[in-house]
Amino acid sequence: MRFIHTADIHLGATPENQHEWAKDRADELWNTFERLIKQIKEKPVDMLIIAGDLFHRQPLLREIKEVDYLFSTIPTTKVVLCAGNHDFIKKGSFYDGYEWSENVIFLNGKNVEKVEIPELNTAVYGLSYYSREITDSMYDNVIVENPEMINILVAHGGDEKHIPMNRQRMAMSGFDYTAIGHIHKPFVDEDAKMAYCGSLEPIDVNETGDRGYIYGEVTKNELKLEFVPFAKRIYIDLDFTVTPDSTNMEIKQRLEEVYEENGVDNMYRITFTGYRDPEFEIDEKEVERSGNVTGIIDQTVPDYDFQDLYEDNKDNILGLFIYRYLIKDELSETEQKTLYYGTKALMDAMEDVE
Repeated sequence: MRFIHTADIHLGATPENQHEWAKDRADELWNTFERLIKQIKEKPVDMLIIAGDLFHRQPLLREIKEVDYLFSTIPTTKVVLCAGNHDFIKKGSFYDGYEWSENVIFLNGKNVEKVEIPELNTAVYGLSYYSREITDSMYDNVIVENPEMINILVAHGGDEKHIPMNRQRMAMSGFDYTAIGHIHKPFVDEDAKMAYCGSLEPIDVNETGDRGYIYGEVTKNELKLEFVPFAKRIYIDLDFTVTPDSTNMEIKQRLEEVYEENGVDNMYRITFTGYRDPEFEIDEKEVERSGNVTGIIDQTVPDYDFQDLYEDNKDNILGLFIYRYLIKDELSETEQKTLYYGTKALMDAMEDVE
């Protein structure tokens, strides 16, 4: 059986909405999900598994209808989904009682339930969240009922507040595959026959690296898994070194070259390091305008002339601090950093006093 395993799509989220370049980011989450459905329509799989958090919050009825329409366009694919901790089924939820398309299986039980799909010789197990947090280990003691079928567990959680999991115990439960959601970073363990697919699109600046889905093929004798990058954008942490000769125009042009090389659609958190001219300051507003910049961390230090600084400050704490290092024949890398950062901190403090 061929399947696609996805989760944590978070439709309705508005990541990076404080940035002008991200004004359409919420729509991109929907567009990527639609793109996945269209891909399945063109290259059908037997099953689409959505392991929780299809929505970022309680879905509106019209949003469920939009999603269900997309499911109806892939009628030969069985769609299996559950509610996660973000889109949990609370009182009055539009999930409750909704009549999905014929090819959709919504695992809406509060406890793990089983649904058989005879045409695929497959049984799927899973539950839905009815609260934001579940601290009980709901999956650890589930055992397959019919080992002759292909058995798949659809799970959402893995931390102490969201269904803690004992992976070793789960691996011994007899499932041919466990499709897990909640942790946004992809993680595949073929030996244990389980995987976190990660989020389809990254929604937080700390979610660096590729995001996408798991493509799998499973029989009673074999499991093959492949992570497929699929996101329109990814987060990249960028280290950028400046020198005493750096200028803002040079920094801007070098950044643009990095964006071209690594993807202009991607999102960058930039950490500046190195030694700069003491009179030079990085134009952070210009850096923000240079691309899809999510944050700037300036760890540069001024490239001081320590002999001149010492001569000008012999009689104060700054001069005494510098002198401790000037009398040494050679400084280690740690001592060099201490000298630079210590000097900067003392000079900033002296300016504040003035």
